[in-house]
Amino acid sequence: METDFKIKFDGEKHQIDANLLVNNLIHTTSIIQEINRNLDSGKKLDIQIKALEKGSFLIHIELIESTFENLKNLLTRENIEIAGSVIGIFVGLIELKKFLKGKEEKSIENAGNKVKITNQEGQVLYVENFVQNIYNNTIVKDALSQSFETLENDNSITGYEITDKNNKTLVRVDREEFEYISVKSEELLEGEKNIIVAARLNIVRISFDDKLKSDFYFKGNKISAKINDSEFYNRVDKGESFAKGDVLEVELEIKQVFESAVNTYVNKNYKIKRIITHILRNEQSKFDFENEVS
Repeated sequence: METDFKIKFDGEKHQIDANLLVNNLIHTTSIIQEINRNLDSGKKLDIQIKALEKGSFLIHIELIESTFENLKNLLTRENIEIAGSVIGIFVGLIELKKFLKGKEEKSIENAGNKVKITNQEGQVLYVENFVQNIYNNTIVKDALSQSFETLENDNSITGYEITDKNNKTLVRVDREEFEYISVKSEELLEGEKNIIVAARLNIVRISFDDKLKSDFYFKGNKISAKINDSEFYNRVDKGESFAKGDVLEVELEIKQVFESAVNTYVNKNYKIKRIITHILRNEQSKFDFENEVS
């Protein structure tokens, strides 16, 4: 089994937003560590970037066991199998999220050592039992959705791919599929749709009164939303500062109403259900892969 893999960000430019790259790696790390924790392996995995490679922002990542014992113990068969299992589950989670297209499963059936999942379009996918079990894990769901919401916000990124160390594709997500993975849930009512998505909001004006709305930029559009997260107000009471230009990674509920005149659902109302991460304002920077990577 492999202990390393590569993440490839497709795009025409030879530079990538540094915050996007760091954000994606942070969320990838969260998913991998949570998978490992749920495997109950008793091992701690370190995630190391082996190299930044030229072309389409290719990042080579290796999983190794963190230990205080002699380094010769790192490459035991058991440790290699753990790392390989984690990579396989990570790939399986992305495949499942992509397959469901932001909607609930139509049906789930046991099929021996696998699970048979049917999506709302009647298509069938078989996944490992563990992939299905951890799919609804809050930490995994948050990290996966936030990671692809960040990619969706950057128009220069046209695709996301995980390969093995020999560049064989394990899973690929094209740009038009990013939104499926950033959606956390979707509820259809008569003429209305309530969607919960991972969202990255830039603060314009924030209210500390739970009865009032705050203003944000979301995907380039100014929106107003109430913050329905009691923990946010606890953080404010404890002295945490929130300022214009800061970024909030959140669970955003969007109410959409079907407009027959234009034959589409239109966003009508926004609510912040939960604030996941608060990122202080900082200057956007770029990694130039042609100049920085030899």
